Parts: sequence; C-alpha cells; structure tokens
Amino acid sequence: MKARWKITTGLAAGGVLCAFLLWRPAGSARMAVEETRRALRKQGFKTDLAEFNFSTSEDLRARAASLTTLGHTVSPPRPTENLNLMTPVGSNAAIVVWKQDKLQSDSGEDLWGTLRESLGERRALYEPRPDLDAACEAALSGPIRFNLVASQGSGLLLPHLAALKRLAQTLGARAVLDLHDGNKDGAWTNLLATSRLITAWNPEPVEISHLVRFACATIAFNASWQFLQAGGWADSRLVELQREWESVDFFKGLPETAAFARASAVATCQLERQQPINRAAVTLNDAIHSPQSLWYGLTDYWRQLRYRRYGSYEDEKALLLHYRDRELELGRAIQSPAWSEMRRLPGVTNAVYFQSKYPSRLQTILNLKQLNLAWVMYLEGPGQRPGLIGRAADAETRRRIIIAAIALERYRNRHGSYPQTLQQLAPVLVKNPPIDFMDGQPLRYRLMDEGRFVLYSVGSDCVDNGGEMPQRRQRGSPYEGERGFGAARGTDLVWPRPAPAVEVEMFHREELKVQAETANRLKDFQAEAQWRDSARRQAGVEKLLAAKPKVLAAEPTFHGRQLSEVLRNDNPAGASKLTLDELLTLKQVATGEEPETVTFEAPINYNVLTNLGSLQLYVDPVEDEDSDEGCAAGQFECQRATNGTCRLVWNTIYESPGKHALQLGLELNEAARDDELIAGPVTPFVVSNLCQVSLSSGYFNPELGATLRAKLPEPNGTYTVEITPPAGERLKTITGSTSNGVIKVHWDLTDDHGRKCTNNAFDTLFRIMLPDSGRSQAL
Repeated sequence: MKARWKITTGLAAGGVLCAFLLWRPAGSARMAVEETRRALRKQGFKTDLAEFNFSTSEDLRARAASLTTLGHTVSPPRPTENLNLMTPVGSNAAIVVWKQDKLQSDSGEDLWGTLRESLGERRALYEPRPDLDAACEAALSGPIRFNLVASQGSGLLLPHLAALKRLAQTLGARAVLDLHDGNKDGAWTNLLATSRLITAWNPEPVEISHLVRFACATIAFNASWQFLQAGGWADSRLVELQREWESVDFFKGLPETAAFARASAVATCQLERQQPINRAAVTLNDAIHSPQSLWYGLTDYWRQLRYRRYGSYEDEKALLLHYRDRELELGRAIQSPAWSEMRRLPGVTNAVYFQSKYPSRLQTILNLKQLNLAWVMYLEGPGQRPGLIGRAADAETRRRIIIAAIALERYRNRHGSYPQTLQQLAPVLVKNPPIDFMDGQPLRYRLMDEGRFVLYSVGSDCVDNGGEMPQRRQRGSPYEGERGFGAARGTDLVWPRPAPAVEVEMFHREELKVQAETANRLKDFQAEAQWRDSARRQAGVEKLLAAKPKVLAAEPTFHGRQLSEVLRNDNPAGASKLTLDELLTLKQVATGEEPETVTFEAPINYNVLTNLGSLQLYVDPVEDEDSDEGCAAGQFECQRATNGTCRLVWNTIYESPGKHALQLGLELNEAARDDELIAGPVTPFVVSNLCQVSLSSGYFNPELGATLRAKLPEPNGTYTVEITPPAGERLKTITGSTSNGVIKVHWDLTDDHGRKCTNNAFDTLFRIMLPDSGRSQAL
C-alpha cells in the first residue's frame, strides 16, 4: 500500500527555509509605519477610517433613501437613456429637440410617443406619475447627502450613484417632453429638480462620486440649454435657477478623496495581515515524483509570509506617503484660478498610480479601482477633460456658462434684446463679468444675425477655435458609438445658438444619407451571410436525414409530469396517447398558399404551450452549433388551430431552394433549462421557390425606403416587382435583370406618380424568370 503522508509547507523544511530567509526582525517595518502615521497626523493628515463621518440627520437620511429607491425604480427606458439633448448642427448651432415634430430613431420610429408612454405622460391630460413626482419633491426639499459607513473603506457600497444619474437623465428628458407638449410649468419643475441633483448634493470623498456628479452636471447643462430656448420665463424663476448654480463649488472636497483613499488603503493593508495564509499540501508521492511541486508550495508560502511580515508594512508606509502627495497635489491644484495654470501642476493631467513591488491582493484591489474609474471616464465620451481635476474644471466651466446664459436671458427680458458685450450684465445681473475658467479670460460671446448668440469657453486645450463644437459621430453606423477615449481637440465648450429649421432639415438629410449608406452595407453583409450559412447547412441534408434518430434515455418532465402528458391535446375516449416524438412530428396540411407559405399541424395543446414555452422550426440543424442560433427558421409563426392544437405557418421564401431537413423544437420558459434541447424527429422537405429572399427584405424604414434582396439558383434572371397597399391599386412597378444571381431592388416609397407613400405595410408581387432553364415563378 502506498504511503499518503502529507508534507506541508508549515513543517520542518518550510520552517527552516522561512527562518533562514526571514532573518530580519519584523518590528522595524511596523515601527516605520507607525512613525510615518504619527508624522502625518501631526501635519493634519487623516490616516484612519474612524476619522471620517458620513452619518447624516434623519431628514437627510430619509431624503437620500427616497432618491436612491426612486432612482433605481425609475430606470430610464432606452429613448430616455439615449436622448441626445445637445446635437450639434454645423460648427456652433444645436437642434432644439422639443421643437421637432418628429423625434426619429435609427429605425425611423417616432420616439415622442414611446418617450411619453415610458414617462407616463399624456399629451392633452397631464396625469401625475407618482414616482417621478416624488423624485422631484425629494430633490427640491433640501440638501442631499447619503448616509454611508466609512469603516467599509475600499468596500464602501455606493448604490445611489447609478440612481442619481438615472434620475438626472429621466427628469431632464421629462422636462424636454413637457416643453414639446406645451407644459412649461412641468418643464420648470423637472429642470429645477435635475439641477438640484447636482447643486444640493454634497458627495462623499470618493473619486467616482465626484465623477458621477460631474456627469450629471453635463446632463443638466444640456437640459438647461433646451429649457432656455423656450423663452418667456419669469424673472423669479431665472433668478432661482441662477442662484442654484452660483452656490456650487465643484472643487470642494476633492483633496478629501485622497485622504479617504489613504485611510482605505491602510485599512486594506491591515486586513491583509489578518487573512489566513494558504498552505499548499503536497503528498509524499508528489514530492518524490515532482520535487518542483514541493518547491513551488514552499516558495509560495514563503512569499505570503514575507509579504505579511514585511511587504504589507512597506506597502502601508508607501501608500501613506503616496496619498499624502496626492492630497497635496489636489490641494495645490484647486487653488489655481484657471485650468491653464492648473494643468501645469504635477498630478493634474499625469496622475501617478500606486505600484507595489510585491504581488498581492491589495495591488489587485487598487488596479480594479483604477480600471473602474477609467471605465466611468470612458463612458462620458470624447471632449471630456483628463482625470478628476480635469473633469472638475469641465464642470466648473459649464457652471459659469449656465450662469452667464441665464443672465443673458434675464437681460433680454428686460431690454428686448441681448447685450452687445458680457460686461453689460454686471453688476446688476451678475456680480462680475463672466470669466472662462479654462484660460482666465472673459467667456467668448458673439451676437448672431438672427438675434441669437453663441457663448463659449476655449476648452481644455486653451485655444480659441471660434466656438467650434465637437461634432458627434453619425448614427448611421451601428459599429461607431458616441463614446471614445481622449478629449476632442480643436473644439470649444459651447453654449450654441439654436439651429434654424433650414439647417435642421439639411442636417437630417445628410444624416439620413449616411444612415442609408451604412444600413445598406450592413444588410448586404447580413444577406450574404444568410445565403452562405444556408448553403453550408443544406450541404449536409442527406447525411442529416440518413442519421439514426437519437433516443432519449428518459422523457423530459415538467413540474414532475412527463412532457407528453402535459402537452397532449384532449384525446377522444379510447384514442391512443401520443408520445413526445409523435407530438413533435411535423405534419403538413394543404392551404392553397404553397409554395411560398407552408402550414404544418402539431397535436399539442396551444393553450398549454403558451404557458409552458414556445415551438421553433429548425431548418437543417447542424450538430456542431446551437440549433436555436443558426438554424431557426425566419418568418415562422405558431397559431391556434380550430381544434385547439398548434398550427405552424412558415414563410419559405427566406430559405434556399431545394431539399431540406426540418425539425420541430420545444423551448421551455424555465431559465434553468435554457440549454436543454427538446426536438422531434427530422422530416424531409423540398422548397420549390426559385429564389431565397434575405430576412431584412421583410422590413423597411419609412425614412430610408425598402430594399428587396434575393439569391437565385442561376446567374441570369429577369424580374418584375409590383407593389400595392394591403387594399388598393398598384403603387409601383419595378423591372430589371441580373447576371450574377443576386437581385437587389430599392424602392424609395414613391409611387409611379412621384407621390410619397406613408403606409406601414405593403404587399409585393415578385415575378422571376430564369432564361437559362426556362423556369418562372410569381411570389
């Protein structure tokens, strides 16, 4: 019998090795940390989490809890989350969103109805939505501060951050919707609440909290621009909004973030020393046959022990000094009167991150924190300033621009026009002429011919580009988003003029053109991929049909009952009970709509199925891929037959002509059974159409038109496409030919008389003629 003795790294060999290597006294490293901590405390630096107090009064606690709960409840729907309130048109103009009759999505859908429905608003009757109204009331009722447990340090949970940003997005979108619907009082309440999520919030000393606040400031900046384009606001409201923004200090508390990070890192070092050391157990047999495994176990144990006795103390001391320097850098930076001076200081644009010389969990935690912060900054997109201080400078500049813009509106309300210079605003409407925080010079201001103005900052590069706005990427490409690393060089931070209708129309035409070109390329690629995959799968049809049917070891069950028993339709007395395979066997029934539309029946109780799951039709399923991914039939529908069973309708024009293997599959609604494949026997079937139409041909964008793509079995062919509404006379006839086996027909939705068609659906008669083989078909 082989011996199974275990040699652990804590036995004699490991002890001798570690004692030899750890000859220095551990007390010296500990004493060095204590001396550093005492020296920092004498200089006024916090080093312990106990020195931080995030507790709040009862009313602040209730308000913060309400905002957090409502923020998570009011998760913004897609139209709200993606609503762009600052869409540039040209160099220094932007679209007034609420003035647009149609808020068009990428698919051509008008988002006003979707937005109104998602926000619970009605066009003629402004019914209150309790959760959003409660969020407004909470934001307007007083200061905002969250009750947090500082002792959690690096593990501090901040669930309110996502909630506040969601609220800012949702309330900003709600204000714009109110303006669109003519509800100015509602717009005022929602904008003021959005602003107070920034102005009334005293963030905790954590970098990501300040970054989220700066992001919310950008949301409020854009919503405020939309708000002020309405005009006619009472001076009392403008004064209140101006005072809100005058009360904000975005730099306050930034050095404290380094102090809290220092105390959190120290606490993490102390926690690291309390963690058990992993002892790798090595059997005697392993040690004999693989001495290397014994050596690895010993060295790993020694590394952990050495880090605990020395490395963790060295890291703790280095972290104390690292974050002391960071706190001093932040403190010096926020004393600068302008970004042009601030950016020259160390640690502002080139922050140095802590890097230990020891591999440890502490370093992993710090790395993950930096990655998280980098991701948050990335999501804010191009044009943003680098680092925490840079984002604060951006928010401060926006704050000053908002104040100046409000003062300009107040001036126009009093004098009937905007002033010639910003100096005319002081000292009545503002204490001093507005200064650009970026370069310390007056904000740039230019009156335009149409009685509007452009107000701007030179931006983070401190170069005056004449009020050039960062241009957003076109929506037409699904591969290019609005996000990107780095600042947008050669642009300014602009409070733009409202784009007149002619410029907006031109912008929309250009955008539609790019969108159409991109969509065309994408759908060409999708069609080619569809035809290629169909041919690949169809090549294995004979092998699939000849394969021996798979027999399940046991029939699947649902809630303790066999599936066949659950799915069976009520059988007449004395009728035999169908097995699961028989239930999932395709039986074609003639309807007269063949060959384009084929109908099958399955003896499965339709009402039971709808509560249980759904049926799928698989075409030429391949064993080495998921049947429900690449083999599910396009344009397949399960209907209720008159006898209560399932009627399966399949539009075959989206499948390649020729012989196929069909299989009926059952997908259950239970999440735990997502990967379970329940399918019936394979059935041969021949598609007799003369072409395969792309799946994208079944849909169209009202703004971009409709495109028919089809693959022929022969290179040469002629075609005629006749388009009619569901009920009515023919609208359009298109004819053409192909010599490469691919038909591509685009219709711009105008009829034969040049009139634009506005139907949501059209019927198409597609005639194909193949001269090489003499075949023809009308689909």
